[in-house]
Amino acid sequence: MHDIFISYSHKDSRIATTVLSILEQNGIKCWIDYRDAEVGESYAASIVRAIKGCKYFVVLMSSASGASGHVLNEINSAVKACVTVIPFKIDDAEISDGMEYYLGKTHWLEALTPPLEEHIQKLVNIIRQYDDKGAPSPAFPMVTVKPLVPVASAAANKNECRMMRFEDLLSLGYTAAGIAMQLVENDYITCNGIGEDNEGTAEQWEGYLQDNSDTFQYLVNGENKIVGDWSIVALTDEAFEKAMKGELLEKDIGMENTRMICFPDVYNGYLLAICLLPEYRNMKNYNLLIDSFLKQLEEYSENGIFFRAWCMNVFGKEIEGLVRSLGMKYVCDNAVFGKIYHCDFMPLPGVPLLKKYPKLVENYANQQ
Repeated sequence: MHDIFISYSHKDSRIATTVLSILEQNGIKCWIDYRDAEVGESYAASIVRAIKGCKYFVVLMSSASGASGHVLNEINSAVKACVTVIPFKIDDAEISDGMEYYLGKTHWLEALTPPLEEHIQKLVNIIRQYDDKGAPSPAFPMVTVKPLVPVASAAANKNECRMMRFEDLLSLGYTAAGIAMQLVENDYITCNGIGEDNEGTAEQWEGYLQDNSDTFQYLVNGENKIVGDWSIVALTDEAFEKAMKGELLEKDIGMENTRMICFPDVYNGYLLAICLLPEYRNMKNYNLLIDSFLKQLEEYSENGIFFRAWCMNVFGKEIEGLVRSLGMKYVCDNAVFGKIYHCDFMPLPGVPLLKKYPKLVENYANQQ
């Protein structure tokens, strides 16, 4: 077990290395990504496990880390794991909105004037006092950040899952920002090799969650944690053509190349994700995800909303098998990462799964 997890932007690598060196010279064992991430393991999964295994989480606050989706994801993981967060501010930039959301009520240690080493020594002393007393130093009243989501009763079965919509999660205490961060974190855990090009950022998807709430749905366990989801957008003709060639990256998806799915019309469907955390991958949970997706398509069809075709950039073999059951077929590789799958949806593909949704089949038949 490590004492400290060091969270930082790689633009601040020099300072992070100095912090690491001085803390460890003082007998404080640290975890830092470039040295301690396990070879051959999912990078995101390694980080999440390291955060859960540390006593304290030191985040180097700067203009660079405030703009880093990865740093915000790490803070989110520390919050959820109830790890004490110690912010160490290394420049005079204003705290970013994302960091303020988590750390606005948390005191931080400033290291704005040279020499840097003196400030790091203060950090050493704070950690030692915290360890010795089992409580924050009076001179530095640390605040342990509360988890975002209320935990269900101890009697709840954490593996008993159900589907939820955006408004359901809000009633549990989630926010759009918190949901978006959780979805991004889950994708990094489940998709070994994915990067920001093919993931986008939490900030990018936050607006979609609010403005297109029917297009994201969530699998939640008995502890109210999001353990799976599916999400879609409707692409413009030009963007859909790029997607079919493997040239569209999720980071480039925005209002300029998507359409609001709200008026009767025929759309180009793009499956952003079908995600399920590894420990929840079973027949029941896969069925919950796919059933809610097809019921949403059925609801759309009842309101005159149809999809001409579907396309998806698939990242894992288990999802490849899943989309094949929907009638999708491999087209080409994505330019950066993943495999492009596609199916025409007018007429509907002749797959057994769709027979469970007779109203969907009828509505599409009448649309021809």
